[in-house]
Amino acid sequence: MLPWQTIVQLDRDGQCPVYLQIVNAIIKEISQGRLQPGQKLPGARRMADVLEVNRKTAALAYEELMAQGWIDINPSSGSYVAESLPVGEVKPLSKDSPNGAHVPNLVVTPSRHLRPYSPPPSYKYAIDDGSPDPRIAPMNSLMKHCRSIVKSYYGRRLLTYNDVSGEATLRAVLSRYLLETRGLHCRPEHIIITRGSQMAIFLVFNTLLEKGDKVIVSKPNYGSANWVIRHAGGELLEAPVDKDGILVDEVERLCTRHKIKAAYITPHHHFPTTVTLSAQRRIQLLSLAEKYGFVILEDDYDYDFQYGSAPILPLASVDNSGWVVYSGSFSKLLAPSVRVGYLVAPEPLIREIGNLRRIVDRQGDTVMERAIADMITDGEIQRHLKKAVKTYRQRRDLFCQILHENLGDQLEFEVPEGGMAVWTRFRKPMPDESLFDVLLKKGLYLNVDRYFLKEWQAIRLGFASLDEEEIRASLGIWAEAF
Repeated sequence: MLPWQTIVQLDRDGQCPVYLQIVNAIIKEISQGRLQPGQKLPGARRMADVLEVNRKTAALAYEELMAQGWIDINPSSGSYVAESLPVGEVKPLSKDSPNGAHVPNLVVTPSRHLRPYSPPPSYKYAIDDGSPDPRIAPMNSLMKHCRSIVKSYYGRRLLTYNDVSGEATLRAVLSRYLLETRGLHCRPEHIIITRGSQMAIFLVFNTLLEKGDKVIVSKPNYGSANWVIRHAGGELLEAPVDKDGILVDEVERLCTRHKIKAAYITPHHHFPTTVTLSAQRRIQLLSLAEKYGFVILEDDYDYDFQYGSAPILPLASVDNSGWVVYSGSFSKLLAPSVRVGYLVAPEPLIREIGNLRRIVDRQGDTVMERAIADMITDGEIQRHLKKAVKTYRQRRDLFCQILHENLGDQLEFEVPEGGMAVWTRFRKPMPDESLFDVLLKKGLYLNVDRYFLKEWQAIRLGFASLDEEEIRASLGIWAEAF
């Protein structure tokens, strides 16, 4: 029911009779289109109760409205806005509202740090820039754990306000899991749970940076990280990338010329090129952080997906001085909509990040976090990981095989050792983005960052989220189009 007490503002001491005030208010609502022809009104008794007036006053108002042709009264079913009235349209807010009050004409200046978001178009097939396939994830088991937790004796407590650092059991389980899988020595108080790696990046740089602080990033780099750094007031200093990762000699050169506050790296599978930072450069980078006093944000978003040799341990596992902040995510392991990530950092920094997190997002999904903790404890996450690595390795091999056979004259690439995407470079320059439009017309949507095409004549193509039929169909459309 409409908020009639707010709509009908009665001046009981005014000269206009109360019933006419009710009449005028309802006519105004009909005239402005907020009450439509055929819409049912509360009965006179109900209206009288809501407005706290005598029932006879409400009945008199309805009789007057019917006499003027604004409403129809059916004794068996109630009162309705007259069907014969022309349909009014609800007017949007404008600079000056109908009652004369000034309404600000909101003009938002787009941030120069952010690219506009556009919802995806309709498509038959899509290639992203490296996302997991939720169809192979144990989502039924995850939801089963969630339901069980909600019904449990401690479930009610998890549905209330909790620690901004995240669900306590998950942080405790994570401290053991990260030691076993990544060699990270950390306690629960060194961990804060986030809603994925994107929030983690936001929280770290908005906690660390002040306007004008210098941050070293790779060139090319993860675009969203660059946006966050600039949004937080940081200034980007770029270091090139080769087959062994970011050029640490260039990082050192930047350190000798500028006061560096932080560095952002994706060492295991660099975004976007997928190369791995060599062990020698990792040691050099850590030495530079200690020497020049800057924080390294190590974004290890898809550490788990390695298809050849064993993955190199994170920088954070050999950092004894506390200069490395480590970020990971279950979103890449399970599904993009499972927004559960984490940060590992010295306790004082975790506390400051928690203070910021309180005004961004009071807390995460504690039931989901507890469910993931239970799945780690039960070994379900580990079993899924083995299955996913096997499946994604097969998809990588097929994707690269068809890419080479059907599009090898257009694209050059190296088969990635891990991750969920292939960094491909065009053999001939692409003058514009017509590629995306041509493919979309044929049913293939490239849901990737177009910036790399403009600046690097390259594109990052994900294979993990596509099954065999989708890989063949998607790359077949591309080959047919060109």
